[in-house]
Amino acid sequence: METLHEMAKKAKRRLRGGEEPPSARAAVSAERVRQMLKEEIVIDPLGRLTDHSVFDKLDESEKQRYILELAENYRRCLERLKRASAV
Repeated sequence: METLHEMAKKAKRRLRGGEEPPSARAAVSAERVRQMLKEEIVIDPLGRLTDHSVFDKLDESEKQRYILELAENYRRCLERLKRASAV
């Protein structure tokens, strides 16, 4: 369980717009997205890309941030792959 001091530090970091620790960053691998797109139907791509060893340790606001970053990174990766295949 987090102490009040640890929660305050996290809140200050969020308010200042500071970076989250690298392990809490939502990363999307182009290769994983490419593999998913080879399948005919992709159900729950964000769930499949989530790193649960990181995600399960986050508090609720950090989980929301993680999913939003993951969605944005997934969208960017899709755009790059579509541009690359169109060329």
